[in-house]
Amino acid sequence: MKHIISAVLLTALSFTNFANAQSSKPIIGVGTFESSFSDYDSRNIQTAVETALSKTGKFTLIERGRLDQILAEQNLSMQGLVEGGVSSFGGFGGVDYLLYGRVTQLGLESKNLLIMSACEAKFGLDVRVVDVSTAEIRLSENITDDDQVNTSDSESNPCRGIGISAFDNLAANVSRQVAEKLTQTLFPVKIARVSGDQVYLNYGSGFLKDGELLKIVTLGEGFVDPDTGEVLGADEELIGVVEVTETKSKFSIGKIRLQTSELSAGDVANRMDKSDKKKLDKKLKSCSKAIKSEGKACKKEGSKCDKAMAKRQDACEL
Repeated sequence: MKHIISAVLLTALSFTNFANAQSSKPIIGVGTFESSFSDYDSRNIQTAVETALSKTGKFTLIERGRLDQILAEQNLSMQGLVEGGVSSFGGFGGVDYLLYGRVTQLGLESKNLLIMSACEAKFGLDVRVVDVSTAEIRLSENITDDDQVNTSDSESNPCRGIGISAFDNLAANVSRQVAEKLTQTLFPVKIARVSGDQVYLNYGSGFLKDGELLKIVTLGEGFVDPDTGEVLGADEELIGVVEVTETKSKFSIGKIRLQTSELSAGDVANRMDKSDKKKLDKKLKSCSKAIKSEGKACKKEGSKCDKAMAKRQDACEL
């Protein structure tokens, strides 16, 4: 009997611990997005944002029906919240953040590419995320994206016949950017563990991709606005570059490609824009070439080895 009671207690404690772990995730409600275009169903972007947020694994999403119920209890609508601003928030028990916005750009543009024409779709979204407990805006962004959706000969209109479905991929891309910006604002990608030339990151396959390159930065002392006392940010020092080599459901493994100092748990990993990626690819190739040259030149000590070492240090410096 004692063994049975112990087993029941252990099961109950395990369930309680699991529930507590689950409840530690902030609860976010994704409101209905308004649209400046009557022919675009903005429910598509709401669903896409919910999907993107759920894949980060960092939030608990409140059911859409429950959010509608809360809004009704407060005699509010998403339209009213958008127009009323943060002062309209209050009484949202059990919700930590509320995300809402408006589709602001939706268009097709024909471009002449010498021997052919291309149709480019453009999609724009204004989004805000509010901390319900403080009415503070935690994220306010205008996110745009474009994509080539059709081509034709130079004499034809490539945008003719293109329907609203042409914006589906762009809506999904913008939604992922929304989830990424919010997640990085509240929960940056960080190194959880370092083992040799490997690092373990606190995000998994829902957020990171195999082969992705991340800039590793260490955060310095924060600084504040002398007038308001608001924390404006902190100095960032680039100390390394990591390539994601394997993604799991809840974490990822990366390999250190470049570093100027020791990486450690708690260091922040930032994604790169296209410009950074091009520069880094060039740097990595130059560094790899310099390392090989150093290996050949330093089989024996001497001036050639010294020069090769100096060249390698310069080529591999971030």
